[in-house]
Amino acid sequence: MTRFLSELRRRNVFRVAAAYLVAGWIVMQVVATIGAAAGLPDWADSLALILLIAGFPVVLFIAWAFELTPEGLKQTEAVDAPTGFKPLGPGDYVLIAAVLVVLGVGGAQLVRAPDGDESHGIADGAGAAPVPDSADIADSSIAVLPFADLSPAGDQQYFSDGIAEEILNVLVRIDGLDVASRTSAFQYRGEDYLIPEIAEALGVRHILEGSVRRDGETVRITAQLIDARGDRHLWSETYDRPLTTGAIFAVQDEIATAIVEALRVFFDETAPEPVIAVEAVTDDVDAYTLYLEARAHFQARDNLDDADALLERALAIDPEFSQAWEMRAALPSLMEEYFFADISRDEVDHLTRLYAARALAINPDSALAVATLAKIRMNASAQMTQFDDWSEILAQYERARNIDPLNASVLLWQGIAQAYVGDIAGSLHSFEQCVMLEPAYRPCRENHYNMLIAAGQDDAALRAIEDALAAGTFSPDVISLGLLARAHRRAEFMIVASTPQRFLGWDGVGDLYEAFQDLGGDHTALARRLRDFIDRNPDRPIETTRDVLYVFDPGSEPLFSVQVFDPSLTRYRQSEHYANFVRNTGILDYWRARGFPPQCRPVGADDFACD
Repeated sequence: MTRFLSELRRRNVFRVAAAYLVAGWIVMQVVATIGAAAGLPDWADSLALILLIAGFPVVLFIAWAFELTPEGLKQTEAVDAPTGFKPLGPGDYVLIAAVLVVLGVGGAQLVRAPDGDESHGIADGAGAAPVPDSADIADSSIAVLPFADLSPAGDQQYFSDGIAEEILNVLVRIDGLDVASRTSAFQYRGEDYLIPEIAEALGVRHILEGSVRRDGETVRITAQLIDARGDRHLWSETYDRPLTTGAIFAVQDEIATAIVEALRVFFDETAPEPVIAVEAVTDDVDAYTLYLEARAHFQARDNLDDADALLERALAIDPEFSQAWEMRAALPSLMEEYFFADISRDEVDHLTRLYAARALAINPDSALAVATLAKIRMNASAQMTQFDDWSEILAQYERARNIDPLNASVLLWQGIAQAYVGDIAGSLHSFEQCVMLEPAYRPCRENHYNMLIAAGQDDAALRAIEDALAAGTFSPDVISLGLLARAHRRAEFMIVASTPQRFLGWDGVGDLYEAFQDLGGDHTALARRLRDFIDRNPDRPIETTRDVLYVFDPGSEPLFSVQVFDPSLTRYRQSEHYANFVRNTGILDYWRARGFPPQCRPVGADDFACD
């Protein structure tokens, strides 16, 4: 054996093997690093490994049979075996060190990624324990993370998000699956989160992540399903397709089908057969791309004017694109509310009705179009520009909700309408459903704790605020100062009242707290100081300052807010302003037909009073 080993060393077999190992590892790292950017298929690294393994015995044979000389490659001549051990030279030590480095780095990579798969922007589980077994986490639960944008220019995140969201929209309608909300799951974007941590935070067992690479006329969509409880991959696939809507919708359908098949083992045996259907909303990929970009702005409530322009271009390409029409119908009122357009109330109504009619002509069951028509009626009545039938408005919202029970905008607007008419229980239920559906949707969170206050559930409202803080959906500018005063939380009151959107820079915040402790007292002087400050700071949002003014100066002007039933606003509800609002908007007729809210009661045949 000693003679054989000596001969291997004389023929440089050991050196060649070590050099081949180091060079092979370098080749694998290069392929893994530039593979995605170079457009190589996912199996490129596997092919490289197979070729390297196959080439190893060939290289060893060549090292044994031949040697490299100044004259070229020549057959190695046999010699008598050496009688002693030849000391190692500098080259030997370099190769040994290189092999040790390769083994160390390779071992560390295996420890970090035991399954050998790479995620796109999110670590699978390095440094994080798998999600433990828990009765609170359903085995059939899943979250769909935003897909990473691997496009060459890195400017297609809205497109990647759109692909992921469409898959989520299919999964959420599958009986037996417990799917985390979009707003919650899409918070986890980038490289700073580990899969087990995300799964635990979202209360799910499974995670779907992926990437989209759009390049010219082709698109590559990669998706992988991970069981966070064992931190292992259950399924993964890469789809290289032409950039057409038919191909994109087909891939979304295939991914959704694969997920359902992987998780069906957890379904109730009595559950009906899952129906998986991805709706082909348009046949034109350019129109679809414009729609996805507009939808990103619509959901974030940013650059709504740009969203409208994008939808206009999409509809010029495909005039039968009903989803684009219904979204465009919702934009005029939102652009007005979020100050993205200087648009008159008449123009808002005209455009909304025009776009909604086009959407409903194509799809009579467009929930967003139906709800949008109800919304413009609600807004016009709430601003006392028209008398309306609130039973019809609420019936429109109910119809929209029956069409699409999972539409957060419908739930939000319905809850606001119910709050206006004093249906506190109904409004609270709508906001609770909205929060359950989209825990990170700020408007639903804010209105939810406002309605808890109206229902007299101050402790629950404070807990809801704490939950909103934990969920990162907290805005101090909408918290009721009356709630904090009743809870005797003076420090929190002072902080919330002193935000830049409220009364920062005013020296009367301390006096304001004391006045809230004595709502029945005479606070005429304080009200005068408060109004003077508001008038001198017209840039402060009216909804965050005047609601406090109404507490101490109820005759100032009408208040249109879901907070009208806040216990602190008793004097406003007893004012002539509120009485005129109820009479002139159709709300009093609604109360006579459907019943008065707990805070109000009929007086005679034609009047009412509120506490």
